[in-house]
Amino acid sequence: MRYLKYFLPFIFYVAVELLVQLHNRSICLWKILTGHECPGCGMTRAFDALFHLRFKEAFEYNPLIIIVAPLMLYVWIKLIQKDGLSK
Repeated sequence: MRYLKYFLPFIFYVAVELLVQLHNRSICLWKILTGHECPGCGMTRAFDALFHLRFKEAFEYNPLIIIVAPLMLYVWIKLIQKDGLSK
């Protein structure tokens, strides 16, 4: 479990790929219950497009990807650094 944080991006990538490939409809609980899109709608498909270097398509799915993706990368790097500093 100690080294799980090093594999988080890979686990996230696999989860996104599986969700996009296996679901033809929305996985957003808010959209399923209300029929309206939430601010996060399209984020899974945006990450999928980003992973395949389709930046324009990622932005079209959800413009917040330009904030969320770097933020997730920053948090992951800080998590790795925190482990290195505590040794």
